Amino acid sequence: MLTDLVQTIETLQQRIRSRGHFIGDYESRTRVALIDPMLRALGWDVSDPGLVHIEPRTANGWADYALLGGDERPVVFVEAKKLADRDAPIQQTVGYAVNENIVNRANVRYCAFTNGDRWEVYDIIAQESVISVSLSGEKAPKCALKLLGLWRDSLLSDGNVDLPVAPVVSAELPSVAPRIESPTPPVDVASVPPAPGTAVWVPLGNNFEVTNRPPPSEVQFPGRSAVAVRSWRGMFVEIALWLHEQGLLTRQNCQVPRGRNRVMFSTNGMHPNGEPFRNPVQIESVGLVLEGHMSGKACVRLAKDLLAHFGQDPSQVYLRLPG
Repeated sequence: MLTDLVQTIETLQQRIRSRGHFIGDYESRTRVALIDPMLRALGWDVSDPGLVHIEPRTANGWADYALLGGDERPVVFVEAKKLADRDAPIQQTVGYAVNENIVNRANVRYCAFTNGDRWEVYDIIAQESVISVSLSGEKAPKCALKLLGLWRDSLLSDGNVDLPVAPVVSAELPSVAPRIESPTPPVDVASVPPAPGTAVWVPLGNNFEVTNRPPPSEVQFPGRSAVAVRSWRGMFVEIALWLHEQGLLTRQNCQVPRGRNRVMFSTNGMHPNGEPFRNPVQIESVGLVLEGHMSGKACVRLAKDLLAHFGQDPSQVYLRLPG
């Protein structure tokens, strides 16, 4: 079961990454593409009305999902939002559960919110969040261990959502190269040269030599596993994807300045002055075009500018640079 759950999560992570721009603004697409597959992987077949009620009417309005116990009475209410929604309206879902308990003498202890990427489960009695997962922000095995609290067989065995499970050893899949969860403290390679052949983690906010230097092999963001890259431009693209995942870089606000009458991104590959990009690079998962005409040194400078534009600290982004 756990292997199947990990595989489902990996599929959904890739779907968010490659099709997020298509799914993002539609709750219906989010439910079909992301939420329903996850519920099925956790044992809640959304097509079976004996297991899940879709849009059930409660004493406080219409919920999106009711996960049913053995007596076909709700045990968890789930509120679904479109992928682009970042705020968790947990009180709305709590209202469904509390009023249902009072009016219809139900015994619903848990409610959940999800936008297909983020999953939050709230314990009404303890008045606290018991599960918090971000598919795009965590590795698939770790997400699976946390989400086991919503596994139907486990939940119905004693009526309780189990707390997230912490792995005893690294939960990396064998096929994945080892990743560093927390980079080493900031290193200024200009003042502390590494031993020959030794790669070092360096904050993007540091000053370091770029000209004639090989590109980073990995880039790491706060709370994320490292992502492999092959070029300075690849690093820049990963930063753009991360900003998009955070809900910061969108099609609506993509025209980040990179000079007079020039921008880093657009939706049509054109600068505001009508000049076409010299080297347009399609970022399909975001629905944007990057002006890819830039040297490695320019990639680093513009990456810092891009992060600062959206209020992010470049020193919190690490690059793995070869020695």
